[in-house]
Amino acid sequence: MNRKTGIILAIVTLVVCGLPGILSGLGGIFVTGFGLLADKAQLKLDTNLDQTSVVLTGIGGVCLGLILVAIPLLFWLRTRHYKPD
Repeated sequence: MNRKTGIILAIVTLVVCGLPGILSGLGGIFVTGFGLLADKAQLKLDTNLDQTSVVLTGIGGVCLGLILVAIPLLFWLRTRHYKPD
C-alpha cells in the first residue's frame, strides 16, 4: 500500500467510524448526565424507563463511541508505521 492509498483509507475510516463515534460518545454523555439529574418519577412519565437503565444506556453509548474513535486512530498508526518490502 503506497502513501496516497493509506491517506485516503485513513480519511475514509475517519469519516465512517470517527465521526459517528464522536457523536455516539457525546450523546452517551448527555443521556448519562440527564439520567443522573432526573427524578425517577419524571423518567417514568417521559420515557417509561427507570433511572438505572437510562444511565446504563448512556454509558453504553460512551463505550461504543470510544471503540469507534479508536478504529481510525489504530488504522492511522498502522499505515504510518507500514514499511513496504
